[in-house]
Amino acid sequence: MNFLEYLYSKYYSFQVRVGNADVAPFSAMLIIAFTFMLYYFSLFFFLILFIPMGFIDSKYFMFISFFCLLYSIVQLYFLLVHNKKYKDVLKRNDSGKKSSLGAILFPLFAFILINMGWILKMLQNQGRL
Repeated sequence: MNFLEYLYSKYYSFQVRVGNADVAPFSAMLIIAFTFMLYYFSLFFFLILFIPMGFIDSKYFMFISFFCLLYSIVQLYFLLVHNKKYKDVLKRNDSGKKSSLGAILFPLFAFILINMGWILKMLQNQGRL
């Protein structure tokens, strides 16, 4: 929970700095939710590298993905934004005193993983892997 609050405070302060102060509580939460989805999709790419496609139905994957996205958005909303909880989170995590390295590496690592997954799957489909 501390890491989640740290990420939220960093993304909130980023949204305020770029001029989105009126929607910063919600957009900071969405950044975290969409980054979780990047991790989810990268897990899927690595999973289909080793499991044949006959075992995984893409229709079920679509419904599970949609459910995971909605669940993460609702869960993060009630953890961080509902009843202005973000004000307490921002007071507990003074974002100015901590390094931004974790907040930068969190989505960057997800982006690298998802790209590595689709590249490996492409190489597998071409017969090179």
